[in-house]
Amino acid sequence: MSLALAMCAGPAKRPLVDPSRLSFPLVEAGTLEIEGAVVGQLRARDGIVYFATRKGFLTAVVVPARQILWRFKADHSISVSPELGENRIVIRDDGNVLYALDTRGSLVLEKQPDEAVTSAVRENRGRMYFGTSSGKVVALDLSANGAQAWEYRAAAAISTGPVFAGDMVIFGAADGRLIALDQAGKRVWEFSATGAITTDPTVADGRLYFGTENRFFYCLNAVTGKKIWARRLQGAPHHPALIHGRRLAVPASNSVVYFLSRRGGSILSWKVVPSRIVHEISEAGPVILVSSAAPNLIAYDFATGERAGGHLASGPLAAGALWVSPFIVLVVGDEESGRQSLVFLRSQPAGASAAAGGRSHGF
Repeated sequence: MSLALAMCAGPAKRPLVDPSRLSFPLVEAGTLEIEGAVVGQLRARDGIVYFATRKGFLTAVVVPARQILWRFKADHSISVSPELGENRIVIRDDGNVLYALDTRGSLVLEKQPDEAVTSAVRENRGRMYFGTSSGKVVALDLSANGAQAWEYRAAAAISTGPVFAGDMVIFGAADGRLIALDQAGKRVWEFSATGAITTDPTVADGRLYFGTENRFFYCLNAVTGKKIWARRLQGAPHHPALIHGRRLAVPASNSVVYFLSRRGGSILSWKVVPSRIVHEISEAGPVILVSSAAPNLIAYDFATGERAGGHLASGPLAAGALWVSPFIVLVVGDEESGRQSLVFLRSQPAGASAAAGGRSHGF
């Protein structure tokens, strides 16, 4: 009887697998040549990648189609990444001019502050925020043609931020202070860290995570600014931390990615990257993507810290890789011509050869 039931039941169903889940090896799915050299980091949202080039162009590319959606030209060259706000794309050029654009690439605001902007410029809830070399924190109202909503004066140059936690906007200063301001520009709390704050804080679940040039890494209560824990690393935290589940991934200046416990900051594991970690790391589902100064892209499993795969590009990587499902987007340089291209990679289909889908450099 049991045998008959087993025969009627048919083969056991396999667990459903996400068809867009990243797996290795990777194959090339297309390229797009870039006019000029990419600066800073790529940004992505809703299948569109945004990037800036030194010649002063901000470009939006539709990833599935590998086609340019629009391109905007600033008045001067550009040396920093674009930033994606709630409703705007924001960029600053080397002439200290700030631009806010809508998702169609139309200019919404152009503004030139009267002193050097030293932080990122970001939009949140209809306002644009930035910090300056003299320690000013400024909020501009986009609905009022960029009129100043408020200004706060810190004791040192603003070096990082703004990041947003609830109703607060948070900046880091060169003297090691982290400052949280409310929507009226009033200070809510201030925390003094050991060393200048060198990376944007990461905000998650009511906590702030950030590092300093003195190799300290902190976790604060985002509401009160109280320290929850601090950890000394062997390298200075080099880029913003990534969070997945109960773990943090912290890229450091000693070419090591540290995996820390979010609860108490203990070091769970670490991985030495073969080359310098010069670009921001990014998340691709359960793995992190680490782009080095060499042509190497390496993926590590967030849950274990172990290597999950890799890719050897045809030239040096000019920005950190981004996961725009189901594609990984790279900026790859040609060492002979000096030109750069966006390279779109995807997981090799099961049973397919590398020749069927492009060059495979999995390792």
